[in-house]
Amino acid sequence: VVSGYRVDDAVLARSTGLRLIIKHGIGVDNIDIPAATRRNVLVMNTPQVNPLAVADLAMTLLLSFSRRIVEAYQSVVSGKWNQFLGVGVHGKTLGIIGLGRIGLAVADRAKGFGMHLIGFDPYAGERVRAERSDIEVVALDELLRTSDFISLNLPLTEETVGFIGREALRQMKPGTIVVNTSRGRVVDEAAMYEALTGGRIAGYATDVFEKEPPTDSPLLKLPNVLCTPHIGWYTQESMKHLGDQVVTSVLAVYNGERPGNILNP
Repeated sequence: VVSGYRVDDAVLARSTGLRLIIKHGIGVDNIDIPAATRRNVLVMNTPQVNPLAVADLAMTLLLSFSRRIVEAYQSVVSGKWNQFLGVGVHGKTLGIIGLGRIGLAVADRAKGFGMHLIGFDPYAGERVRAERSDIEVVALDELLRTSDFISLNLPLTEETVGFIGREALRQMKPGTIVVNTSRGRVVDEAAMYEALTGGRIAGYATDVFEKEPPTDSPLLKLPNVLCTPHIGWYTQESMKHLGDQVVTSVLAVYNGERPGNILNP
């Protein structure tokens, strides 16, 4: 069972008795699936990550950044009493990129704060348009141009690497706050740094980075960046749920059954 460690061909070569690799989570970009396939090793994940936990963190980051909670806390505990002018969210437009289970859960939370919801998803957009009257499905350029806040809820694929780059950032309003609880590589961090330091957008609140841990990331030095250490799904409830999936999948394989979440069938 792996989480964030890299499982490459060198590791597999030393694991001569290995039959199964199972990711404690969804993303498997740290596992060399072709190498595992060549060695006849099954690769699986636990796709039913609790979307509510990730959506909770996305909303927490959005609110914490907009109300400058970290700065306010640091002021109080340091013996000061500085007040920080924040930004309200009621009536503001939240653009949700990625309308899967997590994106829709973010929408549910933002709706409770009275936000106007728009969304973009090239695959689920039409389904959401038919099923959700509270989310206006729009083209990507319209979302980037009109959103006050943008929540990224995309899987990491060849299509989504660098999805938020210089061109996307150029289209955003100067006051836009981007929240990323998907994958670090969805955002071009060099372009994000330029946008933040140049006043192109107002802020970046992220749970993920291109390289983790981001010990040498220039983003960490910016006052308009709020970050957490990839804890989107990391709750007691989610850990138990994922553990149950791992056990069920392992037992199925060793009982000669075929689970539905094999990634190299």
